[in-house]
Amino acid sequence: MNRFFSLLVVTLLLSGCASTQNGQALMRVPHSPVIFSLESEQVTVADFTARLEREIGTNIAAAIAEGQTRAQIEQQVTDQQIRNKMFEGWVQEALIKRYARQHGIGINAAAVDTTILSASTPASDSLFVSTTTKRVLSAYEQQRLEVIAYNTRTTMVHARHILVADEAAAAQVLADLAAGGTFATIARERSLDKSSAAQGGDLGWVPKGNFSPEFDTIAFAAPFNTPTKIVSQNGVQVVEVLERQEDRAFTSLEQLQNSPNAGQFVQASVPPWYNELRRQAETSGELQIAANFDPNTVPLPFPAGTP
Repeated sequence: MNRFFSLLVVTLLLSGCASTQNGQALMRVPHSPVIFSLESEQVTVADFTARLEREIGTNIAAAIAEGQTRAQIEQQVTDQQIRNKMFEGWVQEALIKRYARQHGIGINAAAVDTTILSASTPASDSLFVSTTTKRVLSAYEQQRLEVIAYNTRTTMVHARHILVADEAAAAQVLADLAAGGTFATIARERSLDKSSAAQGGDLGWVPKGNFSPEFDTIAFAAPFNTPTKIVSQNGVQVVEVLERQEDRAFTSLEQLQNSPNAGQFVQASVPPWYNELRRQAETSGELQIAANFDPNTVPLPFPAGTP
């Protein structure tokens, strides 16, 4: 099974699964076996048991009250691999937290656009979705999303454009550029896209899907420094490609959020990045996993007296 089983595991389903929960330190149980450690952090069987109680105890109690049997609940938990996912998610959490510290990735105070997560939202009829998925995204969750953004890569172009009213206006812009006009000056004076006009038409680095299919077809194949007319449902543009780069990382969560293809880029980039992060941690000995630990052997937190 791919260890990085979904973006959601990192961002929502396993919120609060690290060494603190809502600011409360884990209560250490003497002599409880360690199930994994990362540098000075150790997680024990007792910690994992407590987390099961925190995360799904209420859901289990509700299911019992609704008439489900212990056997039915055990089967659902097993089928959905809840305990395995919790364990893998805890390891992920520890590694990502450490990565953020090492790379100086702090908290982004801007609100997180939850549409990035919509494709990964768990089924609403799943009994064992953690109650933490219902919380407002925390500042720490924003930090984790920043880590994901910085490790999401795709082919991008650095381009600038001048948005005009019609093809005749585009032809005039092309003629003026051919006669020696400056692209940035013409963009400031004539572009109907006022947000980029102030930057001389500069769109920054753009991945596929941010603009029209016609834009992508031309911008990702056109020669550099060659103004070209593009006609699409977005209007008429004169576009000049300045640079093109494969496997370029997003530079911020905001840039990733603004991409309609964010989910696709994340799924293509983040699993291999995370797997390599974990491989290096295990190879160096910084991450140690107890070889004999099976999450499915940890009892579920059934209410006392459950038959």
